[in-house]
Amino acid sequence: MEFPRALMLSLGLSLTASLAHASLLDYNLALQNNLTGAVHVEGMSFIGGNLTATQLSEFNSGNDTPVGTFDGLEVGGKVSGQVKILNGETAVYKTKDAAAQIQCVGSVNCATGGVDLTTKKQTLTSEMTSLSSSYKALSSNASAVKNGNQIKLQYSGSDSLAVFNLTASDLFFQNSSIELALGNASKAIINVSGNLNVSNTNLTGGWNYSNTLWNFYDATSLNFNAMAVKGSVLAFGADVFDGGGFDGSLYAKSYTNSSLREIHGFFWTPPTTNTVPEPEMFGLMLGGLGLLGLARLRRKA
Repeated sequence: MEFPRALMLSLGLSLTASLAHASLLDYNLALQNNLTGAVHVEGMSFIGGNLTATQLSEFNSGNDTPVGTFDGLEVGGKVSGQVKILNGETAVYKTKDAAAQIQCVGSVNCATGGVDLTTKKQTLTSEMTSLSSSYKALSSNASAVKNGNQIKLQYSGSDSLAVFNLTASDLFFQNSSIELALGNASKAIINVSGNLNVSNTNLTGGWNYSNTLWNFYDATSLNFNAMAVKGSVLAFGADVFDGGGFDGSLYAKSYTNSSLREIHGFFWTPPTTNTVPEPEMFGLMLGGLGLLGLARLRRKA
């Protein structure tokens, strides 16, 4: 029997932590270090370092935190600024500024301080690294077709998964326009090497946000400027800046923005195909644990 990747991630984490701890792909935003700026995140968020809200920031605004004993916001460092937890969810954090405000909507006394999230940070970082490496190892079966400043990411085969292996300069040059044409494929993994400083790049056409993952596997800096990002972003080693919003989840080293940005709950669900190598940390699974991860796949309506 083949297990879905999100289920395997959930099971793998359950071997090293309690069942109340979600796995990476349950998060709408997961950062190893700091979040500096302002966000509205529809789902669950993990901030491994400090959360510095430069204006009111809202979490679980779309009521997309998984069903179960989960916190809508987890902060491994210090909370500063004004934060709001919506739809009855809770927050945990290490410390907070005396002037910090954590508001609860739909719950009472939702925030708990003094919580050590070091182990969870290490686990999620390991998951990010392993996932990124496994996707990078996939063989490319799709290509980028360039016509002037127009780029079409095109797949013409019969598989359900399209895999692109490209460089940042192939795609994100000045005034470029990128379109995704998946054909028969239902999901796309876009492996991109190099750092990024977007200069008026637009993603056009009918992107399926939930079925697209950008894997910036070796980047240390990604500056999206005002580009609206379509699909989830996996950039475990990168400091990410700005972006006109994210239609998908963001998994990165840190995130900084200059104005309020939305992170929408179009969650990446990995393909269930034998062509996708499993991360090493999930190589040994216990078949009898299969049902324990099912709750992780559900989200609140």
